[in-house]
Amino acid sequence: MSFSTCKPIACLILAFASAGHVQAQEKTIRLGMAKTFVAERPKGFIDIATGEFKDVLKKTTGLNGNLDSKNDAIEVADKLAKKQVDFGIFHAHEFAWAQKKHPGLEALLLAPGKYRLERAYLIVHKTDAAKGIGDLAGKKLDVAEGTSEPCRLFLNKLCQDQAKKAPMAFFAAVAKSESPKDALDEVARGNVQATVVDRTVLEFYREVRGPVFDKNLRILAESPSFPPAVIAWQKGGVDDATLSQFRDGLLKAHTIADGRDMMKTWNIEMFETPAKEYTGQLTELLKAFPSP
Repeated sequence: MSFSTCKPIACLILAFASAGHVQAQEKTIRLGMAKTFVAERPKGFIDIATGEFKDVLKKTTGLNGNLDSKNDAIEVADKLAKKQVDFGIFHAHEFAWAQKKHPGLEALLLAPGKYRLERAYLIVHKTDAAKGIGDLAGKKLDVAEGTSEPCRLFLNKLCQDQAKKAPMAFFAAVAKSESPKDALDEVARGNVQATVVDRTVLEFYREVRGPVFDKNLRILAESPSFPPAVIAWQKGGVDDATLSQFRDGLLKAHTIADGRDMMKTWNIEMFETPAKEYTGQLTELLKAFPSP
């Protein structure tokens, strides 16, 4: 039936149905992701990774999404409070910092990796006599491309606690391998004296290069636990229907091939709702890493 041949009441019904369909298709979710997730990543990686996320968002929730990764965590939180974005994506420590400024921020979904509680590790050569980071002052460090933000935070805290200096000033030189695995190789060869990696990288390296690790490497220092990254919203900033549609769709992302591929890119096992202990984990994290 066309609009030119239908009866007036039928035309009116069709017109409203058509308008509602267009409106649903055009609904766009605004997401702000803390730029620390893509720090020092090439533009090609960022375009692919954010494109994958938007594709999976559409397939699982039916919602279009714009994902902006240009702001730091507090700027994303400020935009949530002003309703300039609908959802924010934070590392756990960033979310804890943001909640201190904006108590209305709430965790909606967690994005745990293979190890739901991550750690950062400062790695040196097995023959290195260093007993703490103070013994590495003036030596050479390797912070590889793709080093996670918790690793960078932990390294900075170690240097600040020891000498009130940033890593670039604490070490004589800071190299930048193409991957954390390459950085571990560089320490094993004796080309640099230390690197920092997270648990995911460390366990993978032990799995594929176990004899190299056992013979040449050791852990000098390890961080407290880091809870999973979080997708958050400002209470009252999103209507209930959209909130449910967004949350329930992403909870199923691991059930489709594109979702699993996307999560592999971001080192996510699956999305899940926060458990009660998440709040306590954030409290403990704030004690170890107070907000700047």
